[in-house]
Amino acid sequence: MKILVAEDEPVSRLRIAKMLSEIGETELFETGKPALEAFVKNFDEGTPFDMLILDVSMPEMDGIELLKEVRSFEKKKNITKEDRTKVLMLTSYADKDTVIACYVAGCDDYAVKPFKKHVVIEKMQKMGFTPDAAPPTETELSISKMVADAIEGFKKGKVELPSLPFIVQELQDMMNSPNASSSEMAKIIKKDTAISINLIKAANSPYYGGVENIKDVKMAISRLGLDKTRSIVSEIANKGLYETKVPYIKPVMDLLWKHSFAVAHLSRHIAGKVWSVKEEQAFVKGLIHDVGATLLIKNIDDIIAKQKKDSAQKDMMENNQALVDELISSVIEVHASFGGTLFKTWNFGKDFVDVARLHEWDKFDDEIDNEVLVVNLADQLSVTMGHGFPAREASTDMENIQSAIILGIEASELTQICNAASKDIDEAINGMD
Repeated sequence: MKILVAEDEPVSRLRIAKMLSEIGETELFETGKPALEAFVKNFDEGTPFDMLILDVSMPEMDGIELLKEVRSFEKKKNITKEDRTKVLMLTSYADKDTVIACYVAGCDDYAVKPFKKHVVIEKMQKMGFTPDAAPPTETELSISKMVADAIEGFKKGKVELPSLPFIVQELQDMMNSPNASSSEMAKIIKKDTAISINLIKAANSPYYGGVENIKDVKMAISRLGLDKTRSIVSEIANKGLYETKVPYIKPVMDLLWKHSFAVAHLSRHIAGKVWSVKEEQAFVKGLIHDVGATLLIKNIDDIIAKQKKDSAQKDMMENNQALVDELISSVIEVHASFGGTLFKTWNFGKDFVDVARLHEWDKFDDEIDNEVLVVNLADQLSVTMGHGFPAREASTDMENIQSAIILGIEASELTQICNAASKDIDEAINGMD
């Protein structure tokens, strides 16, 4: 069986390839255009693909556009509906409009991420294929269901949302108001005693200097300024999102927390070289760009903590590295689209939605916002500094990062940015530990 997979997210692409390796020969593409070229080439050479698996959301040419091109090509070749290539669409969020658009474009079926082998095998069988593959493990089934249930819970409002997004949103709204002032900011911050105390502590630290001892929130804002105060408050509030109950999930959340801090500080330094992007706005967006991953893992941590109380579940849940690995790969597969959906639900602006949704992309069109490019570049540089999520070896080619090229930042400048941000990242992480 010959399968073409078009999926823009690297971790998801490799995860799909691994799952399909025992089913057939798989060719992977990160965008729609080269996938279409391969489809046409293989058809013309007499070795057509049996099945296409297409991600709905991709840069340059998305999955639905690719599907339309495929069906148009087949129509020109007089291929009947019964004989045309089978197409399975992948989507992170199965809203009604997206599903209808997929079927109208000519798909045979769709699947909701995270990619589940047993689900795809069932759909292949309905299409007439007879894939020979080992059944999914209990861990794979368990994690897939948890992730799917968590997404559905957020979608239906059944999962309680943490306070951070609303604090960040209040500060964002206040900063966008013509009446922005230290008094208005102080009113927002004082709603949370813990954040107020930590802000005063930060303002008194040697890092920010000053002779006078800061005793209240308003004095702290006066010393730090509105932009810097917003960044510090977001940093303090953000830490609470990463608290866990299950011991073996704690290292995962610690890694994600450090990654978010690294991306935030790198975003600030990169923004310093891009006139159209404000440094502190880039910092905040870098800090919460992975909110989709954070909230999914936190929700699953709560589920596992409850299941551990059930003796029947305890053995599977106790120090299960396979579960942790499956958790990371499943969450990474859906976190960007889910994060964008969350920001929409919370009524954040399009700038936050796009940063969450597009920060993993490798290719961009001409209309992409510079803030997305800044966070995307910071995300890639964090890997070279040992702060990637998931943890992986640095393989970034500094000369060919598209976001850096579009922003006009040379490879030599990227090294300088990493060096400059390194001290800030270490101080921030050590200060919050």
